[in-house]
Amino acid sequence: MSEYAGSLSGTNAMKQLQALPSPLLAPWIHSFRRYAFAADDPAWLTRFPGTGAELWLEEADGHAARHSEDGLLCLRSVCLPMRQSGQTVFAIRFRAGALPFFTRTPLAALVDRFTPPATIWPEAGNALAAIRHCRDFAAQCAQAEEFLLARLQARPELEAMHRLAGTMHEECAGFVLGEYAEQQDCHRSHLSRQFHATQGVSAKYYHRLCRFERFLRAALFDPQPSLAGLACEYGYYDQAHLHRDVRQFSRSSPLQLLKDAGPRLFYSPRPANAPPGRS
Repeated sequence: MSEYAGSLSGTNAMKQLQALPSPLLAPWIHSFRRYAFAADDPAWLTRFPGTGAELWLEEADGHAARHSEDGLLCLRSVCLPMRQSGQTVFAIRFRAGALPFFTRTPLAALVDRFTPPATIWPEAGNALAAIRHCRDFAAQCAQAEEFLLARLQARPELEAMHRLAGTMHEECAGFVLGEYAEQQDCHRSHLSRQFHATQGVSAKYYHRLCRFERFLRAALFDPQPSLAGLACEYGYYDQAHLHRDVRQFSRSSPLQLLKDAGPRLFYSPRPANAPPGRS
């Protein structure tokens, strides 16, 4: 399991550890993370809409567990300010389209919410408590693997939608749903209905999220980002189109968003050799 450490850009405060999952989980899980916030970090951090999901578990302080910050984030259309309060959080990041493989709860009931884990996995209290209380990051990741593998369900009806979500994310600049439907020998409207039923939002809207997410990741880690160039690279008609989408998803202009160090906590540079669908 590969691992790296990082910190909030420009500070020596908030620390982040990240590890990749085993090959068994790699198609569905992006990474395991530990966010250790310091008391002098910004009191509030904003999470933006995206294509995946992230389970947050606030680590217990000594023998006392405080679960107020435990929850599954599945944001698609809202920004969520979160009070960090100096806590340490263990997080499991799900890939685009992957969450339905781990829960029978419809995504329509999870989208744009911070849902307590007990609502989704009522039988998993002991497993989640073990992860929360563990002080060793590598051991936490191993326990998280066990938790996820025990809940990973082979659901053939989701495979096609998982592939569609991954293709949209990977090929966001030139993706056209009608062309994809033709390649799959199915009707565009049928594909749209299936996608909305499993992912909680329309395929058209999800495609917009893919473009925003890919743009934001690229811009955050470019020392001198060109908005016009990135707009072209990620499939926007022009810079004005990019500006409208960024403002809708982040409530900020692109320039304001890129000046904020907070988003860099929740994104990581895209590996140069990332295979298709493994962003």
